[in-house]
Amino acid sequence: MEKTGIQPKSDFETVDFGDKRLNKRLQMVIENSTKNAQKSILGAEGDRSGAKAFYRLLGNERFDHEKLAEAAKAGTISRMEGTVLAIQDTTDVNLNGHRKTEGLGYSSEHVRGVKVHSCIAVTPESLPLGLICQSYESGPEGKSTLTKEEKAARATEEKESFRWLKTLDEATIEIPEDIHVVTICDREGDFYELYAQALEWGEDFVIRVMHDRDTEGNVKVLSQISRTKAAGQATVNIPRDSRANIPARRAQMEIAYCTVNIKKPRSVTDATLPDTLEMNIVRITEVNAKDPQKAIEWILATSLPISSFDEAMTIVEYYIQRWKIERFHYVLKSGCNAERIQQRTYEKIKSMLLIYSVIAMFIMTVTYIGRVLPDTSCDVFFDTDEWQILYRITHKTKIPPSKPYSMADAVKYLGQLGGYRRAPSDGPPGLKSIWDGLFKLWEFLVLFVGQV
Repeated sequence: MEKTGIQPKSDFETVDFGDKRLNKRLQMVIENSTKNAQKSILGAEGDRSGAKAFYRLLGNERFDHEKLAEAAKAGTISRMEGTVLAIQDTTDVNLNGHRKTEGLGYSSEHVRGVKVHSCIAVTPESLPLGLICQSYESGPEGKSTLTKEEKAARATEEKESFRWLKTLDEATIEIPEDIHVVTICDREGDFYELYAQALEWGEDFVIRVMHDRDTEGNVKVLSQISRTKAAGQATVNIPRDSRANIPARRAQMEIAYCTVNIKKPRSVTDATLPDTLEMNIVRITEVNAKDPQKAIEWILATSLPISSFDEAMTIVEYYIQRWKIERFHYVLKSGCNAERIQQRTYEKIKSMLLIYSVIAMFIMTVTYIGRVLPDTSCDVFFDTDEWQILYRITHKTKIPPSKPYSMADAVKYLGQLGGYRRAPSDGPPGLKSIWDGLFKLWEFLVLFVGQV
């Protein structure tokens, strides 16, 4: 990875609102928000005049959310090479205290907020590259009164699942031809229209199966894959399940795969879609689990070819990276305090969510590059003042190093600054200690060089 000034401010440098003063104000706001993402706007901008500049930016008639989104995507694309995993998922941002926010609706039945659907880019080796695209929904209060049949009869554009189709389009358009994009989705992405669209466009995917569909041979998908002989076993690193409070672990898994032709469900009324779709199915089953009832079993559907055990394992490894978007949601809400955004209009909230999302991805990239590409020079991410002061603080010295050190060392120092005190055998610092370390580093910068 070459030095590209990988920081949120660099991703937004290309934004042009047609007003030089407004462009400059954006850069100031992005830099201050990055370095103080845990604070309120007043705290982040340093004083009331700075906070007013932030509000004026969002309220300016030339301010354009779409230009911000385009710049964030362009920055992410600039870091892509080879195969890239486009991981999409939805999270609810709870803003229930915002009773008077203009235009803000509900993210669930009785909770005011925003459904944020994001697509992030991650390498197969586990390195986050940035935000590709993001969409927002905030609807009426209460449960839908439509029947199951009425919901199924709606046009695709009116269904909640449409966000996945729209994101498939946005995440693959404008990507250079030499980049191989593989869309990764959890079970919410398991619907016929998405498979059909991806296959028609020639876009690859790995999606966890939720529905047991009929095949052309009149055998259910799950029945066919369950009867398929395992191709082999492998030890797989299972990510931490924060929702179920299950720590990361290594598990012995049995891998099986087969090819199926699934039939179009009766509930899919779009006559333009093909009657059958061919894809590969991979089953990953945990063997010798301590608690058989909690043994892992994943069924994955993919457009990628599988003719060997190694190719099946590649599918498994791709899907495991889906957990990166769970970590992204964690940093966005807990690290950047997205649920504490205070804006008077829904439109401004969306722009704040986009800015904080780019910052969250920066924090993730810093954290994981120390593990994936440990020898990367720290000046790829940090200015000279930043990496020199980080070293001085953690080593309690007034003499800064003359040359930049590795990102592995930078992450270690940030973790130390952020309160990471575990033994070396516990592994590298996690996301929380890194974001705490980053925010403390930027606070020290004010003291050392007077910069915010």
